[in-house]
Amino acid sequence: MLVYLDQNHASRMAKHLLGQRGHEAFGRLFLALKGRAIAPPSPFHVLETLFPQRGPEEKAGYLLPALKEVFAALSGGYWVRPWQEVAARQRWGLHREDLLSEEGSWETPADLSPFKGLPEALRGLPYGEAHALALKEIRERTGLEEVPFVRLLARLLARMASDSHRRPRPSDLLDAVMAATVYPYVDLLLTDRYLRNLLPEKSVGGRRKEVEALVRRLLEE
Repeated sequence: MLVYLDQNHASRMAKHLLGQRGHEAFGRLFLALKGRAIAPPSPFHVLETLFPQRGPEEKAGYLLPALKEVFAALSGGYWVRPWQEVAARQRWGLHREDLLSEEGSWETPADLSPFKGLPEALRGLPYGEAHALALKEIRERTGLEEVPFVRLLARLLARMASDSHRRPRPSDLLDAVMAATVYPYVDLLLTDRYLRNLLPEKSVGGRRKEVEALVRRLLEE
């Protein structure tokens, strides 16, 4: 089973390993995943760990040793490739080896600069208009064909931009690019409630009841 842990799930596992209280369900999930799933780190984890968008700057990176411990136990020696590599390989179809690599570094964060300003340009547009503009902009900014990464990223950004009942978050762009990269390949995406609702088929949220239900499911398999 191939699983992707978003930063919230991974960091709460790390905090549990550090002995911090309140993350016991994630500690049980960590143990349940060991030996049952591969959950590799990615350049998105590096970006969120070393350059967090929230919290004091002096705390950036403090979880890195514990995160390395989490992924050493769960990664199977793999990393998620940079989104640019994954998307480029989709010209020849979807193959799991195009997502995974045995090479990776905790010093190389994801580069989201090609999409800078795109969420703001889409904000407030009706879904259809936002989706068409997102497709056009993503293709022009990356030089990619309309591969699955492009289609899913456009859909997610358009859904986020056209949701008038939700306040945009600083992490929206990162979350969308991450999901567009990994979701076509994984068996499970462990993420927040909002992305889970956008991608319900293979996603599990981070509420305690959802985490505990997933632990039971893993232990029963």
